Amino acid sequence: MFKVGDLLVYPTQGLAEVQSIESRVINGNKADFYVLKIVSKNMAIMVPTANESKIGLRPVVRLEDLSRVEKILSQKSIAHYTQWHHRYSDNFDKLKSGSIFQTAEVVRDLVALKKKKNLAIKETRMMDNAKQLLISEIAAARSISEKDAACWIDTVIAGIEHELIH
Repeated sequence: MFKVGDLLVYPTQGLAEVQSIESRVINGNKADFYVLKIVSKNMAIMVPTANESKIGLRPVVRLEDLSRVEKILSQKSIAHYTQWHHRYSDNFDKLKSGSIFQTAEVVRDLVALKKKKNLAIKETRMMDNAKQLLISEIAAARSISEKDAACWIDTVIAGIEHELIH
């Protein structure tokens, strides 16, 4: 259970802050809801606390897990698809999982593919969205700017020697 003020990750939406926890009566049943502010979109949504794991709400990545993100981003892309819509569907499922590691795979694979050929418009949007999800979470985890987090991601993908700003 999250508490007011916690930063968490909402799959496909990104970084969210718990603004409040409210009780409502719906169809005669009392239910508790998180009121979440989606940071990048400046919008608020209500999510039933009982659905927290079903939706995939999770805490921001731990600092010690960022090395795994780095490893994924620096690996060679292993995705092999003949049709873009199969790739899109698999990548969408990865993003929906809410896992930062699967999001890193999507970024790595789409960036690598973009270097080889033009992506479909939907895939370009997906790549940009996935990268923004990664940027915002890394920035929050490390308490650095999104610009610095984006720079770090780009250097890791490019295979350049790097160090994440502390």
